[in-house]
Amino acid sequence: MSASREKKKRFEERSDGQEKRQVRARESFKAKKRKKLITGIVAIVVVVLLVVGIVFNSTLFYTGVPAVKVGSRGYTAADFNYEYFSSYYNTYTSFSNTYGEYASLLLDPSQPLNKQQYSDTQTWADFFEESALNQLQQLTILNDMADADGWNMTAEQKAQVDSTINSLRSGASSNNYTDFKAYLRTLYGKGITEDRLRSLLDESYRATYYSQHLTETWQNSFTDEEKSAYYDTVRDDYDLITYMSYDVDASVPEDSAMDSSAAREKAKATADEIASARDQASFADVVQLFAPEDQKSAYEDPNACLHRLTRPDFISNSEARGWLTDQARSAGDTKVIDNGSSYTVLLFLDRNGNEYKLANFRCITVPVEADADSGEVTDITRYEARTKAEGIVAEYNTDPTEDKFAELADQYDTTGQTLFENASMGSLSVPEVEAYIYDENTQVGDVETFYSGEKYYIVYPLEPGEQYNLSIAEGLMVSEKYNSTIEEARDRYPLKKLLAFKFTK
Repeated sequence: MSASREKKKRFEERSDGQEKRQVRARESFKAKKRKKLITGIVAIVVVVLLVVGIVFNSTLFYTGVPAVKVGSRGYTAADFNYEYFSSYYNTYTSFSNTYGEYASLLLDPSQPLNKQQYSDTQTWADFFEESALNQLQQLTILNDMADADGWNMTAEQKAQVDSTINSLRSGASSNNYTDFKAYLRTLYGKGITEDRLRSLLDESYRATYYSQHLTETWQNSFTDEEKSAYYDTVRDDYDLITYMSYDVDASVPEDSAMDSSAAREKAKATADEIASARDQASFADVVQLFAPEDQKSAYEDPNACLHRLTRPDFISNSEARGWLTDQARSAGDTKVIDNGSSYTVLLFLDRNGNEYKLANFRCITVPVEADADSGEVTDITRYEARTKAEGIVAEYNTDPTEDKFAELADQYDTTGQTLFENASMGSLSVPEVEAYIYDENTQVGDVETFYSGEKYYIVYPLEPGEQYNLSIAEGLMVSEKYNSTIEEARDRYPLKKLLAFKFTK
């Protein structure tokens, strides 16, 4: 190999080595830079995660940012949660008061709300969410209306806020909570403080009392002619119907050789026979005649089949309701309705158009006590009760005024209710008292005593109230006006759920 070729080879080798070293150097530099970059990113991510963890475990997303917007007004997750859980507690309390231990069959507090169906399309969680959103929307509308109207609560109305706070404090104490804030957090979730609760209560009570102010204002805005005309459009829902009703069983009797067709034919013949009666006494007699042997004693009472002054919405059979409320009905009309397994026989007696004045009266009830030895009501205990009632009347007659009667009611009555206001026909449990109160010859202050159901009732009539059909119409008209006012305003107060809504419920 010539010297020149060897020189060229060594040059190429040096060049090749230098180039490889340069490549390795560049790769080493890039690796260090990438490592530094990754280290920096990891540090940033750690910091971000720490910040997010701190934020998520704080009350920021509960009280610091809006979760819901109603128009231009923002409400936090804590605000929403207060309305949500208030709706839940109110609903469950209502169920518990009505159904007792069976309340959990409707709403089980031991199970997640989103796992329990309220309806075919909603869970209880969906229902309470909708209720809470509607409540926030409505109280925003009403408070804005009150602002525009320059309306504010009275001192007495404002005191309701303190009363509610004090009730909650009592609840905290009875549940062994020494920290009131912790108790509120247990009830309504994170973020609810006493100050925030007080603010929410203030808005809620203001909306409630302002809505009452609106309805009271509107109550005086309709004429009697307008109310009467309105009532005519709804009388089929509110007129009181008096009628007789009896169900004839059409099923095959036990130990009978009849088939179902024969059983139905026999039941239909019985129903038609009962339907031939055209007045209350005859209807009662025929029912007593055809009633099964084990039921005959129950129908010895001529009023056993009587439905007196019944509102149409209390008549569950839709065909019966339609027939009874038909304007063509007149006393003595009868009808047989085929229910499949039975026949219902109806006798129409009367229709009351509620064109009477609501009753106001005071009443002192004197119960007949049971004998101490036998535990039974006796002639002697009846005599003692009657003597006591007569003594009360005699004491009243020494100063025959309403104030004196009210004083005696406070002294002697133990039922807890001595003043009855705006009582409607059919609402009183003692027919004798109701008949007297609504008798057109009864005068204010005409005290009378009645005996019914082992009790003596001493009655003091007061000035009657408004004519009932006009009162019904007025209530419905005010309700319609209120609902339409709120519904029209809802378009101006759109609801929007924001990011922080994830922290609700």
